[in-house]
Amino acid sequence: MKMVREKGFDSLSVNELAERAEMSIGGLYRYIKTKSDLLELICDEINLGLHERMVEAAASARGIEQKLLSAFQVYWNTCWDSADPILTAYREWQSLPSEARQRYREQEIKIAEYFGDLIRAGIVSDEFRAADERILASEMIFLAQMRALKSWVFRGVEQSSVLDEHWELIIGRLRK
Repeated sequence: MKMVREKGFDSLSVNELAERAEMSIGGLYRYIKTKSDLLELICDEINLGLHERMVEAAASARGIEQKLLSAFQVYWNTCWDSADPILTAYREWQSLPSEARQRYREQEIKIAEYFGDLIRAGIVSDEFRAADERILASEMIFLAQMRALKSWVFRGVEQSSVLDEHWELIIGRLRK
């Protein structure tokens, strides 16, 4: 990932990558089949098991607001800790094979739908006021990924303070 950031995906050579990793090219190709597999590894680092961890966290919470908060915390903290891979994925998106782009879109849609389901459940149970759950779920995803895109804004700010601020933006839209 560091080399992709430094050189850009198109300028990265597999020979340089193998050399920096202190392995043979043949050894590197035991882990990857194509150069674009490197980008998929970066994206998989972010996404694998994320939805399941969100669902698990929400399942242990009581009340819709707490379930939404628990799921959001898992997603948000994962994004905070994965800022570099997220930025790399955004920057090199066009270099991913179309089936990989579709798979990652589907993963994000699944997460947005989960947030939307929780928001809708809160609206139906009259715990939340009416909101467009699709838009709010997408905003939740954007807020969580914002550190990757605008890291300079968060320099010197505690991670927990940013999470609290983002949660207040979300729940302030939903609380009656």
